[in-house]
Amino acid sequence: MPKERTILIFCAHSDDEAVGMGGAIAKYAAEGIKVIKAVFSFGESSHPHFQEHVVINRRLEETETASRSIGITKTIFWGMRDTKVKEDAEKINAAGKVKQLLNEYKPERIFITSSIDPHPDHQAVNRTVLKAVDASRKKYAVYEFEVWNVIKENKPVMYVDITPYYKKKMQYIQQFSSQWQYISILKIPVWLRTRYYGSKHNCKYAEKFYKVR
Repeated sequence: MPKERTILIFCAHSDDEAVGMGGAIAKYAAEGIKVIKAVFSFGESSHPHFQEHVVINRRLEETETASRSIGITKTIFWGMRDTKVKEDAEKINAAGKVKQLLNEYKPERIFITSSIDPHPDHQAVNRTVLKAVDASRKKYAVYEFEVWNVIKENKPVMYVDITPYYKKKMQYIQQFSSQWQYISILKIPVWLRTRYYGSKHNCKYAEKFYKVR
């Protein structure tokens, strides 16, 4: 019986990977690869004028719906405080939680937010996952995806042709309707990025990933 192929995605907030790798997720899911997503924070600070439990429930509901639509097999929430992921990750030994997932799923690839993303929660996720990976006996292929990045990094690059899945990526992003104010800001940069990376990869639309392990 062939071994089940799995990828793990680690993000600070439930819509990060939609922006950075929604097309790749749709592609991998279509190829029969199991996609597991771990979310460090509920992102409850995104609407300070609402009570936290209202925002959390809304984000949970829309995330589960969006995940099913794109083909994500399972979404795991760790419930760390929004904007406080660094502190909470240390308190609850999030690196240990990451290591448990590595041992359970033995992924062929791991995707994480970038170390130079300006959002501190994204940086905290990067450090936490790499700490767990580096402490593991098994070697894993780890790739960074971009959310708010504007600086080109000097690291090995992998491009993924998402041309057949670009529309699905944009539909996936739209399903995070509670985040419309951020999504609207990112729409044009996402289009520009995917078109530019497509030109680098001899296709119409592509996503770029930096290999860090």
